[in-house]
Amino acid sequence: MVTNYKSRVLDMTQGSPFHLLLRFSLPLFFGNLLQQFYSLADTSIAGHLLGDGALAQIGATVALYSMIINFAFGLNNGMALIVSKYFGAGEQKEMKQSVCWMAIISGIFAAALTAGFFMVRHLLLLKIQVPEDTLDGALCYFTIILAGIPLSMAYNLEFSLLQAVGNSVTPLLFLLFSSVLNVGLDFLFMGNLAMGVQGAALATVSAQGISAVLCFIYIVKNYQELRIHKNDIKVKRGFVMKLLWTGLSMALMNTIYNIGSVVLQSSINALGSAYIAAQMGARRLAELFYNPGLALAVSIATYSSQNYGANCRSRITKGIKTSLLIYGIWWLFAITFTFLFAENAIKLITGSSSTEIVSSAVLYLQISIPMIPPMAFLVIMRSALQGMGHPVIPLLCSVIELIGKVWFSLWIVPVWGYIAVCVCEPVLWVICALVILAAPFIYRREFS
Repeated sequence: MVTNYKSRVLDMTQGSPFHLLLRFSLPLFFGNLLQQFYSLADTSIAGHLLGDGALAQIGATVALYSMIINFAFGLNNGMALIVSKYFGAGEQKEMKQSVCWMAIISGIFAAALTAGFFMVRHLLLLKIQVPEDTLDGALCYFTIILAGIPLSMAYNLEFSLLQAVGNSVTPLLFLLFSSVLNVGLDFLFMGNLAMGVQGAALATVSAQGISAVLCFIYIVKNYQELRIHKNDIKVKRGFVMKLLWTGLSMALMNTIYNIGSVVLQSSINALGSAYIAAQMGARRLAELFYNPGLALAVSIATYSSQNYGANCRSRITKGIKTSLLIYGIWWLFAITFTFLFAENAIKLITGSSSTEIVSSAVLYLQISIPMIPPMAFLVIMRSALQGMGHPVIPLLCSVIELIGKVWFSLWIVPVWGYIAVCVCEPVLWVICALVILAAPFIYRREFS
């Protein structure tokens, strides 16, 4: 494929899959790492400045916020696969039309999500059993986060477009800026201005909003091929529905999974504030170790989409194997760190001296981190299938995870307590990994 903007994008249809995926995923990895570090900073600053109560207030809403924002991000990332596919095929007219309608659809959903959840926010917190002693703070935090959804979605839309054409470096630079700004605003709002947990939410929303504005200016100045014009709104029948379905399939995959997480969070909330704080600290550290999965998921989705569009399908299997190898190397580091340094890391992150909180968090890590391999296979295969335009099996796996988390939340956690929370996801990773093993056989011609 010939293009006049090779210096800023990455054609993944030619060259070594290992070098391409490593080159593309490393900026995403460091970008996600930055996101995790400033999430850790949020948690650590809140814990040290405001105490265990603030951790519980933030942690009680994390799963609910993740469900909303992952739907929004999944929508953008899914639609960006169409942009990536047209890029791989060298069809610039269709690529611009996709960008135009991606922006329109994203704007509509941003407004709908903000308005809809804003109206029922208090009821939702009651439904997920937020303890009475944390309800007011959790509601204040959640309200500000909801108000920032359009900014968060714009931020992700721009990053998705840059990644769709193979540029994963520029989003990293904007993310670095956003992360530093977020930490600085944390100290300002929670420290100097004594705004409590509202300050943590306001810092996150403000940092993402400023980065979204700057990234938009960058794209307009440097990416003529991503600029949209009024004529780009005119498309053939079915074009918008295809774009919307691709976005919704990934959004629904994320949401179905996250609904399960919300239900599971509800059972954790019912265990009390100490377990909420423990789960908050443990998840922040665990997400650091899940980080390569996020980077490789975006990478293999883009890689698969470009190669599928360019009819270079034999390269897709090589890309999947390469992604698994890269994640495996990271897993060795993750499991070593977990068993040697997890306790000290949890104390640093949460600022807590509570034995119950620290020991519960460490238990979660020592059960979940050794089980990363089946999760890695699941995440990478699911993203590759999405990139190839096969969303059914990924959606099925998400449904299985939802059912499993509901089952654990209603019947296992009330009996076994926090240990059931710790084993829930690893058990479901193994089951879903076995299910998605069927994909290479079902689509064997495309995995040859």
